[in-house]
Amino acid sequence: MPTAITSINKITIGIGSTELVFEQVDGADPFYHFAINIPSNKIEEARAWLAQRTKLIWMEDYRSEVADFKNWHAKSVYFFDPAGNILELIARFDLDNKSDAPFSSVQFLSVSEVGLVLREGEWDKTTNNLLQEYHLNYFDKQPPLPQFEAIGDDEGLFIVVPEKRNWYPTSKPCGIFPMEVQFGNEGKEYTLTA
Repeated sequence: MPTAITSINKITIGIGSTELVFEQVDGADPFYHFAINIPSNKIEEARAWLAQRTKLIWMEDYRSEVADFKNWHAKSVYFFDPAGNILELIARFDLDNKSDAPFSSVQFLSVSEVGLVLREGEWDKTTNNLLQEYHLNYFDKQPPLPQFEAIGDDEGLFIVVPEKRNWYPTSKPCGIFPMEVQFGNEGKEYTLTA
């Protein structure tokens, strides 16, 4: 179950194996996109559970509240949190993490995607630096597109998009806001500051 620790300017939320920290930034109204892995067999239960707690985002292209990412072998539901962040619960069928327990927030396994917004003029340079400096690769289920790149794997992805592109599945334009991501790769620990 997610746990929260708050102070005057900061809230820390435990989401499975991830610690998510939000800090107040003076004069800014930041918002982010991140996805949370759930057990691979729980997307419909997650949708029903979440719909009792918040409004889900309807996706016209799927004519549903559930996105079916066939190439990714995954299904997702999206919603806004009270701060305006775009959240996603994602069931990835290639992960061996099925559960027999009824769905609840206890089955939030980890933050598995973080949106990384880049300035358009710095797109290629910054992406290449990200791949080289952190020893990462493009997600093998998603070839790079002109305004969308997924870097990493099913356990952890940077969703790289240019500034002002709308965050899927909303009409909310991406913005560049302060962010720090601490993650491991190939047995090493890294900190990415954007």
